[in-house]
Amino acid sequence: MSVESLVADIQQRFGYQTLRRAAELVSIRETLSTGITAADELLEGGLLCGAAHGISGQPTSGATSLLYAAVASAQGQALPVVYLDMGGLFDPPNAALAGIEIERLLLLSRTSLKHALFLVRALALQQLPCLVAIDQPPTLPLAQLKAVLRDAPLTLLALSPGALPQMQVALACQRRAWQMERGDVIGFSSELRLTAHPFLPFRQCELAFAIPREEACSARW
Repeated sequence: MSVESLVADIQQRFGYQTLRRAAELVSIRETLSTGITAADELLEGGLLCGAAHGISGQPTSGATSLLYAAVASAQGQALPVVYLDMGGLFDPPNAALAGIEIERLLLLSRTSLKHALFLVRALALQQLPCLVAIDQPPTLPLAQLKAVLRDAPLTLLALSPGALPQMQVALACQRRAWQMERGDVIGFSSELRLTAHPFLPFRQCELAFAIPREEACSARW
């Protein structure tokens, strides 16, 4: 009797779940592009669906630019995006320059953490693929979020000046150098560090950002 025949016989006698290929137990890691090639390569595909991500970085570090790029990328893939602007710092002109379609963005400004968590939970229960961006949350209760996101196709991405504790995926952004042209700042380079991930080790890469001349005095980037 061949192995295939033996497996079929056992499954017929005792049920399909009795004996099956181990590969069938491995879940597929679905990812969402950040919109920045170097960041996607660092994350080996992009943001993990069903996980809570944190981006930390001070003003002019590139952290906000990375968040805006991820939002624009999600919209480009026809995913709904909910933006929880808890700090009241959302910048529509810069967001539009980053490729965000403002008219399609679902924006909630200056909401409380309680309301933000309620909304995340409600969206997760809908089982619809989407991106939830949280700008400047005071903190995030990871235990609650993991339980909510575990079986949901929702990707959560939070931006804060300092690292949010115990995020499933943690990224830290720090500006390294300004790019100059004839005495004008035209861009900058930043180091992006992956400091926590369920599948990947600590690693880092360099990101390059261009600054439109009319936005050269902006302090968030």
